[in-house]
Amino acid sequence: MLLETLGALLVANPDIKKVKGCLVYAKTQTHNTFFDNHWLEEIAQACGIGHWEVLSVSLNHCASALSAIHLLKNRLVKRAEPMLLLTGEKAFHSAISRLDNGVMAEVPAAMLLNAGPAQWAVTHTAVRHLASFYDNYRQEPAVRRRELYASLEQHYQDFYLHALDTFNVSADSIDAIVPGNLDLPMLQRVAAKLNFKGVLFTQHIGNYGHAYCSDVLFNLSVLLETFAGKRILCLTMGMGVTLSCALIEKTPH
Repeated sequence: MLLETLGALLVANPDIKKVKGCLVYAKTQTHNTFFDNHWLEEIAQACGIGHWEVLSVSLNHCASALSAIHLLKNRLVKRAEPMLLLTGEKAFHSAISRLDNGVMAEVPAAMLLNAGPAQWAVTHTAVRHLASFYDNYRQEPAVRRRELYASLEQHYQDFYLHALDTFNVSADSIDAIVPGNLDLPMLQRVAAKLNFKGVLFTQHIGNYGHAYCSDVLFNLSVLLETFAGKRILCLTMGMGVTLSCALIEKTPH
């Protein structure tokens, strides 16, 4: 499924095969990607970018895709090289049946970055680690765990406001929020508390469920088909807990 998705993106952007770049596969920490063989290099070779640098990153579960952009963007800009971000996982891991996220989706997705003039640009990124959640409070009583997890809503809201402050943009200037496909009631409560008047893209949650690192790329690709705004904040939460975001802005013509 990854080969087909990456191949389609390269068919649409054939000129990037002529340059050197970086292919990054972002995954959660619950999936084995056969690190002892060269499966990702083989995909790159099959798609005509065998001369590219190839990386597989597992940074912070489902926030890994946006975290990868945050981690690698400066290096790629300095090198003037494009980056292909590839995501998508099979939902058959033995632990999946015990998760409380509901439906888990298999959605491969790819994003091309730093490849020349485009209609949209990633202008800012941010990451915040909530280290106290690292072990998910497994040793705490159930009542205490529920209290702690209830605090995630406030952390989510605080990170959103922190990002706006760091990026020096006003809340009114955000035309859309593209979140991961997790906890629709929480997303709606946060949007209400923020008095957010733009588009909160949640239409995929009921139809597809959670698709790991692919959520934001998949959601963003659909939103952009009809979106008339100029500024989008993508925001994901990964176990651990890590919050990652990217500000995407329409470029002037």
